[in-house]
Amino acid sequence: MVCNQDIDVQMQLYRARLLLEEGSNEASLLLLETIRTDNERQRGEVAYLLGWCYIQRKQWKEALLILSPLLHQYQSEVPQEVMRDQERLAYYLLHLGIAAVNLEHYEDASSHFQLCLKVLHDRRVHLPAVRIQARYALAMTCVMRGLYTAAIQNYEEALRLCQHFNRREELAPIYYGLCETYRHLGDYVKSYLVGQEALHLYQERTDRGMEAETHNLLGRICFLLHNFRQAFDHYTESLSLSTTCDKPTVVLLNYAALADLRLAEGRLDEAKWYCQRAIENIDRTDRTHIRGAIYQALGKVTQSEAQQAMGAQRHELLERAFTWYKEAEAQLATTQAYTVIAEVYGNQAQVLEELGQAQDAIERWRQAYGVLSHAKV
Repeated sequence: MVCNQDIDVQMQLYRARLLLEEGSNEASLLLLETIRTDNERQRGEVAYLLGWCYIQRKQWKEALLILSPLLHQYQSEVPQEVMRDQERLAYYLLHLGIAAVNLEHYEDASSHFQLCLKVLHDRRVHLPAVRIQARYALAMTCVMRGLYTAAIQNYEEALRLCQHFNRREELAPIYYGLCETYRHLGDYVKSYLVGQEALHLYQERTDRGMEAETHNLLGRICFLLHNFRQAFDHYTESLSLSTTCDKPTVVLLNYAALADLRLAEGRLDEAKWYCQRAIENIDRTDRTHIRGAIYQALGKVTQSEAQQAMGAQRHELLERAFTWYKEAEAQLATTQAYTVIAEVYGNQAQVLEELGQAQDAIERWRQAYGVLSHAKV
């Protein structure tokens, strides 16, 4: 339930953002400094917009201080030798983009990364690591918005830069991103090959968290190839690693994935068990993207259960599935993950068709199409 205070704060955030985009940095800053909220998500939004204001005003220390909690594991320290404003601007635009990604504002992040790369075109600014990171981060935002051709172009440019500047340490996220992109394009064999390369690189770095995430991604590819046994092995290895290194978000992602897998295998009871584990632990993450995936998995399992029922029970289960899909939609509403949002609308449309509500189903299909069209603008 959204309370009136949350609505008021959201309106203030919209107003502050509009002022910022209009170049009224002072007015936006004054408004943001008055906002008080107990909502964790909204506090993140305030910090992000404040960071944006401070960067516009070249208040570098204040920007880093306010953005640091939004950067998660990203190394936020700016080297002491970076002195010129153009160099600082490139660094802080990269930071701002990463903060936007972590808030799942992929369009915003894309704009910050593009501006960062524009600053880096200045021959006097020589920051190879920032150039590479901004390039593959931009590619990732393209993936999240369904712009796969652009994503591959940016990842390939990042690879070229790694070779040119001899930056092997940046290769793992690039291969991971290419794996995800080829998966979306349906080239599962190529996706799996580059995913394995990413896995080896993360293992070399002893990065157990990303090793867990890569196993989950490889599991999804095996699932799409109908190699369910190998998918299960990847998912369970990912679950083990993420549990050991205390990565609750990845743990939850694996519960949702294992529910999908068991559902595809016709093992409904096991699928329900994994869903139950996911919903019991959902409060361990504030990532709306992951929470949306869990509710979506619950919807799929409930919809499948309905298909095995009859009469009033079938109708009740379909309505419950629709409720789960609506919850998934609500979780994703503040993100710019357009391909996932479109998929949820498609799920809703399927349930509405089964409920005999053809007109409402058509409207959901139209919304799905509209979201994907917006992503490609």
